[in-house]
Amino acid sequence: MGVTVCRLDGPVGFVSIGRFVSGPGWRHARRVIDTYELIVVRRGVLPIRVADRPMRIAAGQVALLPPGVEHAGTDIITDDLDFYWMHCRLPAARIIGDDDAAPQDDHCLLLPDLRDAADADRLIVLCGQLVDVYARFGPRPNAYCDYLATTLLLEVSAQERLRGRFADHRTITGYGEDGRLIAAADDGIDAAGEGLAPMLAIRAWITANACDGITVAQVARRFRYSPSHLTAMYRRVFGIGVSAQIAECRIDRARELLGSTSTPVGEIAREVGYDDPKYFMRVFKRRTGLTPGQYRDAFPGRLYNTV
Repeated sequence: MGVTVCRLDGPVGFVSIGRFVSGPGWRHARRVIDTYELIVVRRGVLPIRVADRPMRIAAGQVALLPPGVEHAGTDIITDDLDFYWMHCRLPAARIIGDDDAAPQDDHCLLLPDLRDAADADRLIVLCGQLVDVYARFGPRPNAYCDYLATTLLLEVSAQERLRGRFADHRTITGYGEDGRLIAAADDGIDAAGEGLAPMLAIRAWITANACDGITVAQVARRFRYSPSHLTAMYRRVFGIGVSAQIAECRIDRARELLGSTSTPVGEIAREVGYDDPKYFMRVFKRRTGLTPGQYRDAFPGRLYNTV
């Protein structure tokens, strides 16, 4: 395993981005390209060979394929596959080993060749935004895409730095004056007992189950807290209450469905956990500033390649 390092003196050179969706029976073509390719898998497993190294890039993982090196599918996929890909050019990039000392300067990108993303949802949201911008302003080179692509790579880099410094803590709260990442554990939050670790587990469970109609009381009962005590601890760690966290996860999923499907709003409301479509529309507008219809109309262009 290795990490690609490059210092940013400006934005990276964005080339293109898209989302690939396929059912069983597809196999990645053999090719050599002259750009880096970032891959973020949303669903399924991408079996691929980079030079002589076989890789299986699974859901929730991020990978960086180098330029000038042959890559090809190793197997025909047997399940559904869904991933984002982005081509870009990096300035004066070099590769270091996983055990080598990484530059601490946050102007240096740290891009792993294959890694479990600390927060795959953040990467997926940024990929979706870049797809929208590229559909609207591409394919000609433009600063908007360059800087948004740089933002995506900075997020990958921030998660990689966090992995290296806090293997068990995955909450980034910002950067210190020295340019180093601040994680929740640095911010005076106890990582034991009623601190960060159990709250991370609860947040992960909420993220996975928010669209199933869960309530604060159900979350509290599952993790053996009173609802009021759980909400107080959760807000102390994340700055948001449990009820608001559930709503945020539901609206995030609704935004994804509105931007990538033609499913009617009423059906989306039920799919993300709201029995009353009118209430869903009120919550959506309160959190996004737009109605579901306005949100869908704002992002009409999506680039997909499928088989």
